[in-house]
Amino acid sequence: HVRTALGFHGLDEYVEDAEIITSELVTNAVQHVHGDSGKTIGVTLAQTANPPTVTVVVSDSSSDGPVLRETAADSERGRGLKIVEVLSVHWGWRQEEGGKAIFAVLAREA
Repeated sequence: HVRTALGFHGLDEYVEDAEIITSELVTNAVQHVHGDSGKTIGVTLAQTANPPTVTVVVSDSSSDGPVLRETAADSERGRGLKIVEVLSVHWGWRQEEGGKAIFAVLAREA
């Protein structure tokens, strides 16, 4: 649970954004791996001390990379990566053996 993990380490200021980002990235991963029982999704939270950051990493077994799209104002889908982009100081992805990992970095404001 994101709230518990971050709160345990005194990182409460990141909780809300980390929960939203995790939800968006996991939702995207579920859409890419649904229907195949051999597919997997993983979530990792990482902290660095200098500079102080929290990184949310969601991995899945799909090799398809994320696509940041322009979305119509009346669309109910397609805004996840825009939300991740707005809430994080940096986001990206990389191919991994058996799939990919998407990450978003949260940092304290200077």
